[in-house]
Amino acid sequence: MNFWTSVAFSLFSGIMIMLGGWIFTFKKNWEKRYLDFFIALGAGYILAVALLDMIPEAFAIMPSCMIFVILGYLVVHLFEHVLTPHFHFGEETHQHLISSVVGYSALVGLMVHNFFSGVAIGSGMLMDFDSGLMIFLGTVLHKIPEGFTISSILFAAHHKKRYSFIGTVALALASILGTTLIYVVDLRFEEVKTVALAMSAGTFIHVATTDLIPRINDTESRWLPAVLFLGVAMFLVSQKLILH
Repeated sequence: MNFWTSVAFSLFSGIMIMLGGWIFTFKKNWEKRYLDFFIALGAGYILAVALLDMIPEAFAIMPSCMIFVILGYLVVHLFEHVLTPHFHFGEETHQHLISSVVGYSALVGLMVHNFFSGVAIGSGMLMDFDSGLMIFLGTVLHKIPEGFTISSILFAAHHKKRYSFIGTVALALASILGTTLIYVVDLRFEEVKTVALAMSAGTFIHVATTDLIPRINDTESRWLPAVLFLGVAMFLVSQKLILH
């Protein structure tokens, strides 16, 4: 019974992610200035997730995890700036606001994050129902902003709403997969989880600081860079709700 309850919790979390994506894609057309706003919002959010959630959790288990954080950063840098000759951020296509590498990096990072959210729900349910319920309530608070964030980033990268939909489905499936696997195999190897979290944090830092923030800082708008604070605040509010 706990297994099916855990899967139901993860499924509901996935629906919340897709709801966040649907909120973004509900509008037929987004003007460039609005997309820039959501890019700035997403930059603040994923930067906060990396620095205030993923890295502290990984560091508490493995103090040497920072080597994997920088490795995650360098992997994105390798594919985006070293292996791609004459790459100019934001200029490789006229219709796309950010590169596809940025979009996929954010997607992979959030998939890893959601996978271990699913693992956490399953692990809590294996202990007792109350623990699983509290973990579920904590993780689900992040899901709508995550769906909104990945939808806006993928749309800015591809300018097609189907990529936003695919991205939210991928995040939802990652959570369900994490919950299911905790019942099938032993995922209590903290080192594996720590390395994955640390590398994902590194990719988030690259996407936020090297790709997204420079773009919004280069706009003519004087208020757009301040939206970054709103993205960080969005994470802090959801984290505060979790703590309570």
